[in-house]
Amino acid sequence: LREYNAQLLSKILDLQGNIQVCCRIRPMSLKEIQSGGKNVVESLSESELGCFDSRNNKWKSFAFDKVWGPDQSQPSIFQDVEPLALSVVDGYNACIFAYGQTGSGKTYTMEGVGKHNNYGISYRTIQKIITLLNLRFQQQVAAASLTDENEESKFQFDMSLSMLEIYNDEVYDLLSSLATSSSSAEERKRNARSTGEKATLDIRRAQNGKIEIPNLTKEPVQTIEDVMELLKKGNANRATASTDMNEHSSRSHMVLAVDVSSGIEGQPKNNGTLYLVDLAGSERVRKSKVQGDQLKEAGHINKSLSALGNVMEALDRKASHVPYRDSKLTYLLQDSLGGNSRTMMIVTVCPMDGAYDESVHALQFATRVRRIQIGAAQRNVTSKNLEETVKSLTAEMKALSVAKEKSEHQLNSLRRDNTRIQERLQSMSRARSKTQTDNRTLDVLRKNNQEMANRWQKEKNMREAQADELEKAKADLRKTQSQMTKITRERDGLTKKLEDKESALANAAQEVRRAKDASSAANLRARKAQIISSRAPARAPVAKLSKSSPPKSASPAKAPTETPSEEVQEIRAQVLELLEKYDKAKVGRIDIIMEKFKGKESLLVEKMKQRYESGGGAAGEAGAGATGAGAASTNLQRRSEMALQRHKERMQKRLEQQAANKK
Repeated sequence: LREYNAQLLSKILDLQGNIQVCCRIRPMSLKEIQSGGKNVVESLSESELGCFDSRNNKWKSFAFDKVWGPDQSQPSIFQDVEPLALSVVDGYNACIFAYGQTGSGKTYTMEGVGKHNNYGISYRTIQKIITLLNLRFQQQVAAASLTDENEESKFQFDMSLSMLEIYNDEVYDLLSSLATSSSSAEERKRNARSTGEKATLDIRRAQNGKIEIPNLTKEPVQTIEDVMELLKKGNANRATASTDMNEHSSRSHMVLAVDVSSGIEGQPKNNGTLYLVDLAGSERVRKSKVQGDQLKEAGHINKSLSALGNVMEALDRKASHVPYRDSKLTYLLQDSLGGNSRTMMIVTVCPMDGAYDESVHALQFATRVRRIQIGAAQRNVTSKNLEETVKSLTAEMKALSVAKEKSEHQLNSLRRDNTRIQERLQSMSRARSKTQTDNRTLDVLRKNNQEMANRWQKEKNMREAQADELEKAKADLRKTQSQMTKITRERDGLTKKLEDKESALANAAQEVRRAKDASSAANLRARKAQIISSRAPARAPVAKLSKSSPPKSASPAKAPTETPSEEVQEIRAQVLELLEKYDKAKVGRIDIIMEKFKGKESLLVEKMKQRYESGGGAAGEAGAGATGAGAASTNLQRRSEMALQRHKERMQKRLEQQAANKK
């Protein structure tokens, strides 16, 4: 079944011609969990993942050819990569490169660790290629023994391995004798100058149109032990450093090239090259806090990754010019990105909320890469000439026909054996049907899986519902704030109108008081004129009265019917004395004044003393030569002014009291 799936995937790759893009979500580390980090990247299905933005409570989904969650192991990931990686044995060029931010798990995915057999794609791919080549060799030997062919037509294969790194936009050979685990790039250059060699390598285009690197060390390998020794040497010579974001940060792009040539001796051979690329991680200097040489390394890393992004963008929009030469990395991968190759990109993301922006940027870049079509890859087959090819194919057909006859004979015997085996299997299946432990376990696992899926879906729906409720609450809040603003404006308008009304009311009240005062003054003048006119004949004798003898009433009808008491007589004498001294014009009205203040004679004396002696004495002495009518007019005006002043004071107190009540 696995071989059938591999063949089916190979056919799909031939028809599709796109760059395959897979995504791996790194599990959160114990340090990240203890620091309070939250998981914001989740695998939704085998081909889709979602990113939760806590700033606006929204999900973003991305679709790829394959999505590996945090629970996926190294062997399960290699099963999905295996068909493309092993196509190099059939003569295809292939490239697998890991892309992502620093600390997202690129090196672990490609290289892995030997502990608990957690090797990465590079180790497992080379091991599988060696196993497949040996298997084909054994199959060819078995087929040759069936057809009685000589050993000259045996299956042959050659395999070589090379490792290089692109450090600060310079190409270094990791398997060279100049490279040691303790030497830096500058030390390599000094050693090369001392020996007359060149420390860095050049990338050139060969006459056949392929990209090649002259003087690159290529070590032949036959066993997996040889591969492990070379990988250990190359990884030890690679430039690494520790930053705030990654304790073992790769400071260069590492390219592992595997050249495979296989075929039957005397027949065309299949030649393929597999590039396994571990890119350095993109990083933000303000987060990694690198300085000195590491800051320079970060600048070159980001520049080369930016050049890779420009190449992908040009390929995506099918531009006439693709800037491969902007970087050594893109120039080296030119055949893999836009030539005759099967290419897979593995984007690794960090699920923590602190790296949300970098993760989304990497996923958007991977989505753009997934749209790129580079065309179907062609096999690399070497042949001498057409005639020899025809002869070899004819001989192969004859050999196949003979092998077919023998295979049919063997098939009949195998069918008989199959019948016996089937009968035995049926008896075993009947015995196995009695124990349903495996089925029950499988049912329980399925049930648990379904429950987890339902619980996750329920939580997702709850989060979406909470997000909708939050949006509704925000909308209601904005509506309520708008209404409050409107009511506030209306309240301010009503307050202003009320103040205007109170001001107008105060002005109107003042006008009314003024009118009342004017009316009272007019009435007073009218009464005065009436009284004066009614008592005109009695003014002459009153004026001739002496101060010692009290005046008699001019009219017998108004004389008091009762004899006043001695106290009233004394008060009358005091009032008369005051009138004769300060206001002689009112002497004839003494009876009217006493009648008006009947029962309140003492109050009358106090008021007259306050009026004449306290405020009017000087005026009376100054106007002794004036007429009685002029003195009366002056007193009336003074009384009006005093009454107006008291009224203003009362109104001022009332306004202050109203303002205090409002506060």
